[in-house]
Amino acid sequence: MRILLIGEYSGYHNALKHGLQSLGHEVVIAGDGDGFKKFPVDIDLGSDYFRRNWFREKIKVAWWKLTGNNLEDYLRLARFRESEKKLANFDIIQFINSNALGCAPNIEWQMMQRLLENNSKVFLIACGDDCEYSNYLVNQHKGYSILKAAENAPTGKAVLDHTYKYLGKGYRDNYNKLMKRCVNIVPSNTDYAMALTDQNKATSIIAAPVVVENIPDEINHDLSVIEIFMGINRGNYWKKGINYFEKALEIVKEKYKSKVNITIAEDLPYTDYITSYKKAHILLDQVLCFDQGYNALQAMLRGKVVFAGAGEPYFKFHNIDKIPVIDATPDVMDIVDKLSELIENPTTIIELGKAARKHVIHYHDAVKIARQFEHLYK
Repeated sequence: MRILLIGEYSGYHNALKHGLQSLGHEVVIAGDGDGFKKFPVDIDLGSDYFRRNWFREKIKVAWWKLTGNNLEDYLRLARFRESEKKLANFDIIQFINSNALGCAPNIEWQMMQRLLENNSKVFLIACGDDCEYSNYLVNQHKGYSILKAAENAPTGKAVLDHTYKYLGKGYRDNYNKLMKRCVNIVPSNTDYAMALTDQNKATSIIAAPVVVENIPDEINHDLSVIEIFMGINRGNYWKKGINYFEKALEIVKEKYKSKVNITIAEDLPYTDYITSYKKAHILLDQVLCFDQGYNALQAMLRGKVVFAGAGEPYFKFHNIDKIPVIDATPDVMDIVDKLSELIENPTTIIELGKAARKHVIHYHDAVKIARQFEHLYK
């Protein structure tokens, strides 16, 4: 099959491409590489023309405030039109989001409409904020979620603008028009599956694919000092609950002093991020979720003990009864207690790291996941 993957989040489509190509399919990714993360794409539909120059960026922002239009969107649309012939006649087209190209709804639809007209079967992935997920959080979800970010952030609800925007008419209209054409929408983890329980086009979870070949374990067997790593994407700081981790780390550092070493890295491109936690024993990923994101899975593959979502909803939706992940909840002292348990019993770190690697290889191998998609596409 010829398969066109539109958009990229955290390496999801690159990993799926690897798996599908291993099964003999022709696969093309079109998108912007997920911004500063710079994931590879075959057809680049992004634009950083204005961001490369501070004066041009000021002009863009001023025009945006004056007219409500983002000049960057028109450059993306121009790049799309230049590449349009390369984006046609695929057997399968799969969108990573209903706003996969990151433009305002009116510009986004011009591109989506052409993609839908020029290709065959359509699929949508649920692996980030979208209309149904945002509506579910606001109107139905019980317990903690990323909405807690608005309680903590100095800017209040503004910190969740990216989430709330999907409740706007233009985004909802685009989502509904895309869903009419979709064969299925595929949740990648627990958080998105929870939001799609009433959606008749939703499949059960197909776990996020991870390329596992030729990735060695990086288990640090030197337990004399426990290395704790945390990566921060400033744009998602509050949504990921990093504030809970930071408060917990202050207590842990004071409690254990020279027994621990804490490394914090901010806004790194993906390849630099992976390198930066090589010697870590423990990686703190995110709090306000019920599953593991891509950073967590990549760290687990390398044998790290990861703090992320791993509570009861995870076990229910994945239909398994255990996972070698430390469940991170929005409770500072709970995080402190769980870190303390590891620091005071360091041999368990090695055991958990080995189990985490086995888990990813068993449940997330990109080739195994690609076979599930192959079956779905057919």
